Amino acid sequence: MEISLSAKVFVPEKVLLREVAGEAVILNLNNEQYYGLDEIGTRFWTMLTTSSSIREAIDDLLAEYDVDRATLEQDMRDLLSKLAEQGLVELRNE
Repeated sequence: MEISLSAKVFVPEKVLLREVAGEAVILNLNNEQYYGLDEIGTRFWTMLTTSSSIREAIDDLLAEYDVDRATLEQDMRDLLSKLAEQGLVELRNE
């Protein structure tokens, strides 16, 4: 899946998220499956779903984590690919 950094991340209506002790539990109501994100994955989710683009989320996260841009961009692409495959997020170029 090709992911444009200018895309915006949306959470479908049939996806619920609850934070528990800094980690996230995600439920896809379409397939009734639960998914989990650790503390860093939860922070990535928050930034991705509240930023105007994936690029903006990456820029903000670079200020928080000691990681180079290329590594963070690849980690984001990997996470977003997995989330999109499971129907947990939608990516839209606006």
